[in-house]
Amino acid sequence: MIPDDSHDDIEDRAANLLDDVEYDTELAKQMSRDARRVSNGELAEGEFHERYREAVEDEFDLDVPEYSEINVKEQALGGKSKSRRSVLAALGMAAGVATAGGAGFRDASTRFGVGSGDDTVVAEETSDDEGRKVGMVLDTEACIKCLQCVEACKEENATHEGDFWMDVFRYQREDREYTSDDEADQVESLQRPCMHCEDAPCVSVCPNNSRFYSEDGRVLCDYDICLGCKYCEVACPYHVNEFVFSEQPDGVEFVGEPRDDEDRWVSGPPPEGSCSKCTFCSHREQGEGHQESTACEDACPVDAIHFGDLNDEDSDPNQYLDQFDEEETFKLRTDASNPKVTYIGDNPEDVETAQVPGPVTYDDMGLSEPTAK
Repeated sequence: MIPDDSHDDIEDRAANLLDDVEYDTELAKQMSRDARRVSNGELAEGEFHERYREAVEDEFDLDVPEYSEINVKEQALGGKSKSRRSVLAALGMAAGVATAGGAGFRDASTRFGVGSGDDTVVAEETSDDEGRKVGMVLDTEACIKCLQCVEACKEENATHEGDFWMDVFRYQREDREYTSDDEADQVESLQRPCMHCEDAPCVSVCPNNSRFYSEDGRVLCDYDICLGCKYCEVACPYHVNEFVFSEQPDGVEFVGEPRDDEDRWVSGPPPEGSCSKCTFCSHREQGEGHQESTACEDACPVDAIHFGDLNDEDSDPNQYLDQFDEEETFKLRTDASNPKVTYIGDNPEDVETAQVPGPVTYDDMGLSEPTAK
């Protein structure tokens, strides 16, 4: 059920998540609340930037320019952060990544536009992805709770044990009786990838712009410079981010290109001490083996997952969505963000729910249970 207040989860999440990182918990909570307010239009981006600019400089040892100095057509703000390696080394933590500088807090070039209203300045786009905005349509009614999408995602992205970039929540609603003898009909389902939000709170709250937008609208993380501060975990209303506690074991292989066209490490198993999440299989669109699909979509046996360009009326998700009336669809947590994932079925946010095992368990699939978030 949706919280009474769109920020109610932040307090508990900050307390639970930030014990093992040496960054300011109160700053994380304040920035996360306001990042969501930026996302839903309650707070101007420039005001957010200036409100936290000095605090971010002090906490993360960054050189952050004033908002008025930001040039949205430049990749960097001029400020450079310490690399993950140097920060983690200072904290006594191992980090097997290359040293890399990152742009300072609130790099406007990671967004399609900054500001608000008539003052918005739009970044210049010249790539083949110009005009694309990828997203998903997920059919909760068609879903048979088989977890094949979850398994396919783990195999494709070689994610760490207990980390699930795609998950399927199985639950029952308090306003519905379940009398069927078919176990699958006794359970509701909700597939949960990253929502790849427009004006994503995780991008707003990231102190050194390791979290950014790709030109086709994905929300990605540059693992070379991610500080592992977990502020994105606190800010995200969907709880999709996974902190990586260990290096990937030997023998787990990622087949794909981990770096994008800008040489940023954005795909595959991330390094220890970073924050990871679903990428909509961004590596599939790198190199010669270009694929405009995701592993979870390919694996679904009942065609309940549809990925593609939301700006193309002929794309798979839009063609599927056209079969349904608007009242048969919903988006999650629009009080706190602006997701690019649309669901078919009954919205679980307006009722009390209880989690149940489902007809197929993670153990049945040979998977460990998801890490508690």
